[in-house]
Amino acid sequence: MILTKESANYISLDEPKSFELLHPRSVDEALGLYTEERDGAYLAGGCDLLDQLKNQWNNPRRVINLKEIAGLRGREDANGLLRLGALTTLAELEHDAAIRQRYRALSLAASRVATPQIRNAGTLGGNLLQDGRCPYYRGPWRCYRAGGIVCDAHHGINTEHAIFGGDRCYIVSSSDTATALTALDASVVIRGRDGERRIPVQELFMSPSQDILHMHQLHDGRILTAIELPGGVARRSHFIKYTMRNAWDFALASIAVAYNPGAHPTGWRIVLGGVAATPWRLPKVERMLEGAALDDATIGAAARAAIEGAEPLAHNAYKVGLVQKLVEQALRESAS
Repeated sequence: MILTKESANYISLDEPKSFELLHPRSVDEALGLYTEERDGAYLAGGCDLLDQLKNQWNNPRRVINLKEIAGLRGREDANGLLRLGALTTLAELEHDAAIRQRYRALSLAASRVATPQIRNAGTLGGNLLQDGRCPYYRGPWRCYRAGGIVCDAHHGINTEHAIFGGDRCYIVSSSDTATALTALDASVVIRGRDGERRIPVQELFMSPSQDILHMHQLHDGRILTAIELPGGVARRSHFIKYTMRNAWDFALASIAVAYNPGAHPTGWRIVLGGVAATPWRLPKVERMLEGAALDDATIGAAARAAIEGAEPLAHNAYKVGLVQKLVEQALRESAS
């Protein structure tokens, strides 16, 4: 690739354009500030947004700080649900003994995000809603997801890209908590000018075939206010993330499993991360495991079924074998 003057200037940017920083005290006030001009960005932990602003990849006229809205923090057990405010930090999830006991996959996923400093600032809502990390998308190239007419990753360096669900774009979801929350049958609470609604976490995300420009539904000014997890009898769950380094890196592939324990476990959820634009559920594998004993034959068959339909690109075929190994490891470790 020839580095043009325009590309060089883009890469060298290290400070944002001017914007107005606003501090609403309620969700309704924040929604009103956004809809006045529809040219704003919400600030939660800021781990993703501040990087976008510094590189002038996102240039909103208004940055709406959500950190002073008390109702977006804390946890509450009510009506058989655990409700987590969207501004709950990843460090709080990592160190909460009750979450570690009842929702182990979420605690493990939170503990594997980036570094301790980032987990102290990063929020659960922000981790779910972070934008894609494809270097072509975030760089000075005009790919499909950036409004262009080509996927540069498809014929370029695609080591970290999707092996499932690719459709003109092969970006992957970078959210570790999304993988765990999907396995745990969590829901998200969304507020907009037209009121509040709840949807399963899995439905929050969009594949390239649904919307090639956006990773999730909340690109229209609505606010993620809370995440709700089913209460009742604790399900057994586990999470594994594979990276080149133990800290900082995004997942090359990850897996979350959840089920009702017993000699013949039921209620299976098997979800992969880092291999598709959304948390990638494996319904066939879930059906195979339903009510079956977790012996070597069952685990081996499940691992082989997990890679059916994979379509690796030129540089990421290793992910096929990696997924198979992660399924085997997750099933064995969760049962031990």
